[in-house]
Amino acid sequence: MSQPNGSSTPKGAGRTQTSIFKFFTTPKKTSTVGSKTSDSQEALLDEIGAAIDDDVLAEVEEIESTFASPVRPVKAASKAVAKAAPPTGNRKRKASPTLDEPQSDASGSDTADDDEDADYNPSAVSAGPNGKSRGRVVDDSDDDVDDLDIGDIGDCDVSPPSSPSYQARQRGLRGSKGGLATPSLKRIRASGAASSSTSSEGVSLMSALSPTTPTLARTTTSLSALSMASSGSTPLMQRMQLQAPPTADDTKRARAAKFAKKNDDRYAWLVDVRDAQGVRPGEAGYDKRSLFIPRSAWNEFSAFERQYWEIKGKHWDTVVFFKKGKFYELYENDATIGHQEFDLKMTDRVNMRMAGVPESSFDTWVAQFLAKGYKVARVDQMESKLAKDMRERGTAKKGDGLVTRELTGILTAGTLVDPSLLTQDLATYCMAIVEGTSGSGASISTSFGVAFVDTSTAQFSLCSIKDDDADRSALETLLVQINPREVVYVRGGAGPGQRTALALSSSSLTRGSTLDEGALTSPDAWDGMAGISRPTWRALKNMCGPNTDWISMAPRKEFWDVPTTKQEIKDAGYFTGDSSAWPAVLQQVAESDPLALMAVGGLLSYLRSLKLDQDLASLGNFSFYSPLQHSTALVLDGPTISNLDLFSVSSEGGASSNPIAAAATRGNSAASVEGTLFALVNHARTPFGRRLLSRWMCHPLRHAAAINARLDAVEFLMADSELSESISATLHSLPDLERGLSRIHSGRCKVPDFIALLSGLRAVATMIGQLRQSFESEAPARIQTLLRTFPALDELLIEFSSAYDSALADTQGHLLPFPGSDQPYDDVLAAIAELDAWFDQHLAENRKRLGCASIVYKNMGKEHYQLEMPATIKVPSEYFRLSATKAVNRYWSPELRGKVQEHAEAMETKSMVLSGYQQRLYTRFDRHYGLLMKAVAVVAELDCLLALSVASGSLGSPASRPTILERNGDAGGYIEFRQLRHPCVAMSGSSTNFVANDIVLGRQHGTVNQDGDPASMILLTGPNMGGKSTLLRQLCLGVILAQLGCYVPAESATILPVDRLFTRIGARDNLLAGRSTFMVEMAETSTILRYASPRSLVVLDELGRGTSTHDGEAVAYGVLHGLCSRLGCLGFFSTHYGLLAESLLRSTRGGQSDSSDSASVEPHLRPMYMACAVNEEEHRVTFLYRLQRGVASKSHGMNVAAMAGVPIPIVQRASEVAAKFEHRLKQRQLTKATPQSGAALADGNDATNPAPLSVQSDFANLLRMAALQTGGSQTNDGDDDIGSGDPEEPPVGGTQQAKGANENQYWSCIIDHLQRTMTSSNN
Repeated sequence: MSQPNGSSTPKGAGRTQTSIFKFFTTPKKTSTVGSKTSDSQEALLDEIGAAIDDDVLAEVEEIESTFASPVRPVKAASKAVAKAAPPTGNRKRKASPTLDEPQSDASGSDTADDDEDADYNPSAVSAGPNGKSRGRVVDDSDDDVDDLDIGDIGDCDVSPPSSPSYQARQRGLRGSKGGLATPSLKRIRASGAASSSTSSEGVSLMSALSPTTPTLARTTTSLSALSMASSGSTPLMQRMQLQAPPTADDTKRARAAKFAKKNDDRYAWLVDVRDAQGVRPGEAGYDKRSLFIPRSAWNEFSAFERQYWEIKGKHWDTVVFFKKGKFYELYENDATIGHQEFDLKMTDRVNMRMAGVPESSFDTWVAQFLAKGYKVARVDQMESKLAKDMRERGTAKKGDGLVTRELTGILTAGTLVDPSLLTQDLATYCMAIVEGTSGSGASISTSFGVAFVDTSTAQFSLCSIKDDDADRSALETLLVQINPREVVYVRGGAGPGQRTALALSSSSLTRGSTLDEGALTSPDAWDGMAGISRPTWRALKNMCGPNTDWISMAPRKEFWDVPTTKQEIKDAGYFTGDSSAWPAVLQQVAESDPLALMAVGGLLSYLRSLKLDQDLASLGNFSFYSPLQHSTALVLDGPTISNLDLFSVSSEGGASSNPIAAAATRGNSAASVEGTLFALVNHARTPFGRRLLSRWMCHPLRHAAAINARLDAVEFLMADSELSESISATLHSLPDLERGLSRIHSGRCKVPDFIALLSGLRAVATMIGQLRQSFESEAPARIQTLLRTFPALDELLIEFSSAYDSALADTQGHLLPFPGSDQPYDDVLAAIAELDAWFDQHLAENRKRLGCASIVYKNMGKEHYQLEMPATIKVPSEYFRLSATKAVNRYWSPELRGKVQEHAEAMETKSMVLSGYQQRLYTRFDRHYGLLMKAVAVVAELDCLLALSVASGSLGSPASRPTILERNGDAGGYIEFRQLRHPCVAMSGSSTNFVANDIVLGRQHGTVNQDGDPASMILLTGPNMGGKSTLLRQLCLGVILAQLGCYVPAESATILPVDRLFTRIGARDNLLAGRSTFMVEMAETSTILRYASPRSLVVLDELGRGTSTHDGEAVAYGVLHGLCSRLGCLGFFSTHYGLLAESLLRSTRGGQSDSSDSASVEPHLRPMYMACAVNEEEHRVTFLYRLQRGVASKSHGMNVAAMAGVPIPIVQRASEVAAKFEHRLKQRQLTKATPQSGAALADGNDATNPAPLSVQSDFANLLRMAALQTGGSQTNDGDDDIGSGDPEEPPVGGTQQAKGANENQYWSCIIDHLQRTMTSSNN
């Protein structure tokens, strides 16, 4: 083609190119062209395809903004678009609506790199949920389509995404006036002459570039629409002169066509997803974390694609946020997730579907992804373009044009560190568990190694559970206490997505067997590396919350065994030096507890995959954790925590099937569901104080001295309100110091957070100093100890506060070191000062040389230090002109050009040094971590004491300080409450209507109880809804409050500390574990009988109701007799079994039980009932809620049924049937009474047997225990109570002997029970 006048040559072209855009400036004309033959159409299309290349497309893009105009739809083809076929290829591609806002073309900042776009206009980003910035559309030079603009692809006619909102937008777009409707070439050719008469007004050149065409040469635009001349010899440029200019939509479709053609089969392998081992989803052994990428795909990838898929292929189950300039971008499946879940704009880009969010809103979007249950990976740019150039300078190898990017972290719900993502003050745990077994057959035992971490504080806890029972009681207690958000376990056993379809139960395992013989064949596979058994999986699934994440890891390779763990800890360099430098806890488990060490290995391996292991483990915060702290704390097991509503309100009828519903309660700083005991005491002012208070709640104190010391401190704070208010005000202003210190160690602490932490530490130091001056001599012993142990921080805080410009840090959030405080910064400042002096000298020399004093430096964009001088001045030929106006010219001299580059590099170095200064300052500060944590621990305990004082003052009246007794050789326990109210009711403000009761259990050493008997167990009867369950709970909560160190809602309280509290309250089944209601009752009762002691408090509510009346009554009788005659523990036994009361009690009046005057055959048992007033005629019952001595005559179930709304006729008929049944039962007892009947034997009325059957059983048990004692030991050979300081009696035969024989009895109780029984019989 000849080049017309006025044509232009595209920049960078290596040849002369004829421009077609001169013809776009001519006015639009309407012409009618005659019919064309198919051959002439094909020839013209080929000519168009040959003329339009990438350079032409670039010019089309340039002219769009000047000549774009609305397009009139072509009526003859208005239905063609809707039926257009999707792009060819095996992968279903998706596109999103176009961003209609224009993109900014501003030049990039100094930190821009070569593979990112220029900064875009934030106003061009659509609003996302809640008005948040919703995404962006940008270009990137890493891809193979060099000239594509993402904004031009958004309206491509490709397969639409499944989002209903997007489909609706697409339907609206196609049906609106002025919408783009491009006929297909196939339909045009079939239309014949009819199409040639169509008007061409408003149809653009780029209508020929539809994405439905396979190539650019085969466009779908009608020849009549192009208004071509009828003569085939007319030059193409003259024919195109008649056309309207291309619109933006035309350009987008053209680019989409080019994109679709290039990527037909590029990602076909994503249709058939497989893991790295080639296993498909749903198949056994599928690893959701990895992705199989074929070699052919790697060969086709661009450099940027290769960089992306190297990371994404190892984290397929994670949403990867990929940093590009000032944005984080999502690709392929991640982009689809962002579009479907959050309506992020999505487009095809860099050969992949793409969506993006601004860097400034990263935390906001990540929080939303995490809330939806996704894991989020963060890939950051590790250098700027200038830094990349500096790095590559002097190397012979040419770079691939990409800046370095690295995976800097993976964010999961259970391992969050950033304060902006943490949504609660209480700890969130990630836990690793290993199961090991020993023995075989019936004697098999199960042990666990557990390690868990609170990543926000870098606190690791190690737990070893030895010989847990079949119900996994100890493990369940641990799970209830810590509520893990993520659980890491060994792949190969039970659990979701495991290779073995059937997991073996504990009873079927034998030594040396494995759960997957093909994968686990080593000799030690049994010891932790065989996965978890089905009973353990059931316990985990049942006790953990519904949002728990389950992470299975391959044995040894991912979940490290003992040798691998030791080697990995050594190689990682978490601790300087050899194993002797390890924390003491790690050293101990490495020597003696392989299961716990393997749990640590699994946890560290998982944290390493998240890029967190180095930051967390290197702090060395490792400690032992015991879910049942026998030696120091009141033991509260899992069912007890749930039954008593300590952290969450359970469902009606007792604990919920998932007692870890407390997770919701612990989910925020308020953390207090009304009606829970934690809500009553949770008045802590600091986040770290609330975390400590939560641990106190799980482990109340056990020893009288410690309890009284805490009560003294609480009473002191209650007495001085001004002091309490002053401390409270200071604590309320503090940030989370504990988490802040952890973030400083990891280098993740933001400057404002660091400044707030220093300010908080100064406030704490000032407060402690004032307390020392005012109250140290007057304060109780515990407060004095806290004040003395608080470390001196003044000099340390002054040192770090004076190291940087505090004013600048407060206003701008940057740490700028003062001269002399940081050597690297001083060095770079000296280099910059030297360059500045050279610039000044060079300017003076040029003024003198050129004879012009008005020459100055001018900074234009990124080109700084340009010598600006009048245009009339002549400069040497070697000067390089950079810019000019009519009045001035701007130059660089040869030497100036080099110095400008040096200055730019020096400023980049300064930026890196300043960034490094923050980390260097944090490193210096972190050296004092141990000292600072001591200060935080003191403040946390002071906060908890203040919280208990506030809780004590909120109980209403009456409330009192409990009297805690020291043990003086007492084998049993003692509890006495006068006018006790339910603590949570007292807190609610409705205590005026609450009926208080007196409760006395056991006997105080050397005294006689006011109630006249030393009974340790109360048999409680009464009507339904009579308040029995409330009474049981308020007793337990009163004991917990007292041993926690808080006042109790009673006139007075006297307690001999309890070692363990058991509850069996409510009826529920366990579907997940395959257990009926009665089975759950028996399992919990079995735990009580195995672990209770004379110092325990046991509460049993309606035991035996899950089976037949006779079976349930027999079980209840046996359990109650065992508690009274073998264990001697304190407790309540609530029941509706009337026959049980008759069997256990004998009257002083002619053999008939009486509700008001009954003596007990069981000397440790006292009958009591909840009083009520009954109107039999109206079937109405009035509950008095008063605890009285005796046995209730009835349960009054018919009256409660009437109150519940059951029709009166049904209630009356039921009453008649019940009366007849009761009459027949009594008649049968009278006529069929024999010496062998249970009641007669219990009452001792059999002439042939001088002693009741229960007494005979007691003597037989005495002989059996004597035989067990002979084979056992008189000492406590267990480790449960070592170091407790109390003269506590071990079970008969010693702890280990008793466990082996499945016995748990105490000599003191057995002998005392027999003596008192015989004494009672003689009387």
